[in-house]
Amino acid sequence: MTFPKKIPVTQWSTQLKTRLPKIITFDAYNTLYTTTLPVLQQYCIVAQKYGITANVQELSHKFPTTFKELNATYPNYGKKSGITPEQWWGCLIREIFKPNMTPVGMIDEILQRFEGFDAYVVYPDLIEFLKMVKAEHPEIILAVISNTDTIAYKLMQNVGLLKFFKNYVYLSYEVNAKKPNQEMFDYVLDDIVKRNPNLLNEGSIMDLKRSCWHVGDELHNDMIGAYDSGWNGVLLDRINKSGYLSMSFANIIKDEEALTRDKFETNSVVAWKMSMNQSDTTQVNDREYVVPNFIVLEKVLFKERKNETQ
Repeated sequence: MTFPKKIPVTQWSTQLKTRLPKIITFDAYNTLYTTTLPVLQQYCIVAQKYGITANVQELSHKFPTTFKELNATYPNYGKKSGITPEQWWGCLIREIFKPNMTPVGMIDEILQRFEGFDAYVVYPDLIEFLKMVKAEHPEIILAVISNTDTIAYKLMQNVGLLKFFKNYVYLSYEVNAKKPNQEMFDYVLDDIVKRNPNLLNEGSIMDLKRSCWHVGDELHNDMIGAYDSGWNGVLLDRINKSGYLSMSFANIIKDEEALTRDKFETNSVVAWKMSMNQSDTTQVNDREYVVPNFIVLEKVLFKERKNETQ
């Protein structure tokens, strides 16, 4: 088969054979939950309440550079620098709003806003997918792998997602490793196997990797990172920013900076509508796939397999 290849979901059962997953892991931001409005637009909404008028485009331009500089000064959200993740984000907010002076109350309100449904939405296709796996395939382990800090626990709890993953949440802040590095994926798999040794009853760790699936919205950190670690990698691309879900592959975008430029500019309504208008998938190679939503992913992994047995 020549790759990449766009495949209508109705043809998966005839064109592709995939192993039933034993482990499915998910990225957090823009995969499990996404912002209702662009991040910096929400910052500005709060700022206005404190008498500060800021330009969303200017903040959007400053954000990536400020984020990188702050991460270089206080790595891993300040873990070994004597500051908490909340303080780290507070520093970032102050920097991007300069020369304005940001009141402590404004920073606290922004941070609190991004701890739940005030800033985020959870798409219904994800909830249905998680419920289906839990109900019909309780043997499959669901986990989270995310390059983020411990604020994610509070956020996932507040939006009703933490219950689906039990104690299988792996954050770069705690693991001291990051995607796309294989160290991160190996750490997760080793920990899951230690707690579930029966996973190796039918083969080696290398065999098990072929039954591990990681889903995320970033081409390099998620799909490619999983693939390079021996897993199956799935790019969740609701707005086709990669170009893999187009009729032609002539405009595929692989530049990491270009792909992440709009990561913090998500409009949930627009992204939802675009994702629901797509029902196909693209196989990039033997273990890399691109899907527009979890409805398609469910059919890819489970529905077509069911049809074969009926």
